[in-house]
Parts: sequence; C-alpha cells; structure tokens
Amino acid sequence: MIKIGFEQIHPIPVLPADIVVANLKGLSWSSGVNAVTAFKDTLKPMLRKVQKGRCSLCRRFLYDDYATHLEHFIEKGIHRDFTYEVTNLSLSCGTCNIKKNGYNRTLNSLIKKRARRKGQKASKYCPVLAVKISANAPMPVSSASYRWIHPYFDRYSDNIQIEKGWIFTGKSRKGQRTIRSVKLNALAQIERRALAERLEARPGRLSKLLGATAELDKYRAGHLFKLVTKQLWKRREASDV
Repeated sequence: MIKIGFEQIHPIPVLPADIVVANLKGLSWSSGVNAVTAFKDTLKPMLRKVQKGRCSLCRRFLYDDYATHLEHFIEKGIHRDFTYEVTNLSLSCGTCNIKKNGYNRTLNSLIKKRARRKGQKASKYCPVLAVKISANAPMPVSSASYRWIHPYFDRYSDNIQIEKGWIFTGKSRKGQRTIRSVKLNALAQIERRALAERLEARPGRLSKLLGATAELDKYRAGHLFKLVTKQLWKRREASDV
C-alpha cells in the first residue's frame, strides 16, 4: 500500500486574530481584495503543514504553489456562506480540483436539462452533501452529513486504500463515490508516465536501478523491472543504429 501521509486535517488551522472570517462574508473569492488575499496567503501554508504537503483528495505530494489549489469541499457557488469557512477548505492538486469541479458542472447541467424538459426550475445540487442546508444555517460538522470523504471529518484509510501503482480502492460507499466522482484511478496513468520520464532521464544502468529502487514504496518490483529493462533495451538499440 502507498502511505497516505495524513488521515484527516487535524488540528484545524487557527487563523490569527487580525483575520476575521465574519468580515469576509460577501466578498468575492476572486476579488483580489487585500483581506481576501491575506486570508488565502495565511491559510495555505497552515494547511500545507497539517496535510504533510499532500493533496486532500488523492494524497499525492503537492508541488509548486501555483499548481496547488485552495479547494472548497462544498461548492462556493452553491453555498456562498461557507466560502471562507476553514473546515470547508483544503489544499488539493490542480488535477483533482479540476476533475471535482468538472463532475459538479456536468451533473448540474444534466439536472438542469431534465428539469427544463419537465417545465420545472432546477436548484443547484451539491453532490458531496447528504443533507439539505437551509438558508443561514451553519455548515454541517458531522461525517454523516456528507456523501464523499470529508478532509476534516472522515478518516481517509477507513474509506479508501491506495495500492502500489496508484490504484484506489473504495472501502466504503463514501470512498467509492469519491473515487468515481474525482476519477482518482485515472491518476495511475499520469503517475506511470511521470515515473517513466523520471527513469528515462537517468543517464546509466546503475542510475536507473537506483532510481527504480527509490520507487519501490509506490510501485511493484515487477513493474519497475519491466520498465527499466524496456528503457535499457531501447537505449541499446538506439546506440547500435
């Protein structure tokens, strides 16, 4: 199994006294207002530390800051009151956040089309929620209120297991929904390609073997052996031309 780094976000980050969430309500997330920028710039490093530098959805390591997203678990476009709730925010890789947002848009587009055919008006649907939230109600803080694995209120390993090769297996209905909706198993192909590129960049046979050995915590020995062998044969054939 691949190590997930952290089970859930704990302890919950505590913002400094000069950043008051209540003062941010009504401000657009993308406004660029100083108070909003200060909130983001303060929360991101706090989350990176408690998340052990890993994505809250796939548990791969986060890299450059520009490719790391402050992800809203409950969509801010559906429940604006939770835009600046710390427990509604986590760090995710760009890949996972884009897939999650794409799933939400596609699902709501289908709901809207069905409602239009029936002559009805469709309200926006948030697939991560297992409960309806009335206007001005506080954000739910119990695991039972969510259909997907919540980064603060659920233990990841109770719901998802990651096998070597980045194969995600659902251990619960929540885990299965999260894997399916965010398309986590599509990451295996991305990671295999990245692995091949890392090993290809190594100059010699010994260097490749050392590189492959360093990947044994994430890939099966048989897969690494075949990949290194293939690359060595390819390089040998090229030198014979």
